[in-house]
Amino acid sequence: MSTEQRFAEAKPAVQAGLWGTAALALFKGIVGGLAGSKSLLADAFRTAAECAAAFALSSTKQSGQQRAEALTNVFLAVFFLITSLEIGISAIRSIAEGVDQPPHWSALVAVLVCLLAKELFFSNKERGSSLYCSLAALVGTGGALLGKAAALPALYYLDPAAAIVIAVIVMVSGYRTISGFVRKDARKDSPNEDTEVLMQLIQRVEGVITVESITAKEQGHYVVAHIVISVNPRISVLEGHEIAKRVKQLLLTRFGHVTDVTIHVEPYDPGYPYKSNHDPNQEHMPTLLQ
Repeated sequence: MSTEQRFAEAKPAVQAGLWGTAALALFKGIVGGLAGSKSLLADAFRTAAECAAAFALSSTKQSGQQRAEALTNVFLAVFFLITSLEIGISAIRSIAEGVDQPPHWSALVAVLVCLLAKELFFSNKERGSSLYCSLAALVGTGGALLGKAAALPALYYLDPAAAIVIAVIVMVSGYRTISGFVRKDARKDSPNEDTEVLMQLIQRVEGVITVESITAKEQGHYVVAHIVISVNPRISVLEGHEIAKRVKQLLLTRFGHVTDVTIHVEPYDPGYPYKSNHDPNQEHMPTLLQ
C-alpha cells in the first residue's frame, strides 16, 4: 500500500478527531463562560489552540512543505503565548481583587464529561499535555465547589489558580516550539562544524586516501551522514567494503547523535604515483590500469 493510499484511509479518522476536539473546545467555552469558571475557560482556549494547530499543520502536511509546516507551528505558538499570557494576567487580577463565589457546579460536570470523552475516543498520543490541563481544571472547579460545601471561601481561589497553571503549560509549550525552531534554523544557517570533524576523523582511517564529499543531514535531533571516500584502486572490492565498514563503525561509535552512515567507495586516481595515507611502505609499481 502506497503512502498516498494510507493517508487517504487515515484522513477520515484524523478529520473526525479534529472536529471532535473543536466540539470539546466549544463545549468547554460555553459552559465555562456561563458557569463563571476561569479554569474551564482556560482549558477551553487550550483545546481550541490544540485544534487550530492540528488543522493548520494538517493542511501544510498535505502540501508536503516542511518549511511551511514549521513556520505555521511557530506563528501559532506565538499567538498562543500572547493569548495564554492574557489569560494568566486575568486570573491573577481576579485573585488580587478577591474571589467571593465558586463557579457553578455545571463547570465540574463539563470537566468530567470532557475527561471521559478524551479517555474513550482519543488515543494516548492525542491526549498529551491536554490531560494535565484538564486535571488542573478538575482540581480548580472541584476544589472551589468543595470550598462552598465546606464553608471554606479560601478554596474559591483554586479556580483562578488552576487557570494560571493551564496558561503556564500553554506558554511553556509555545516557548519550546519557538526555541526549537530558532535553534534548528540557526544550525542550518551556520557552517556545519560536524562535517569538518567527521572529515578529519575519516581521513585517519587506514585505507582511506581522501574524502571526496560528505553531507550531514539533520532528522529531528539526530544526524544522517552521506560520505564518498576514495581508496587505492589496486585493492579488491572486498577490501574497499571493509574500509567503508571500519569508517561507518568508527563514526557511529564516536558520535552518538549520528544514527546512520551511508558510504560510497570510489577508486582514487589523481595520476600515478599515489599512496594510502596509512601505507608508507607502498612500492611504486605499475598498476593494472597502465
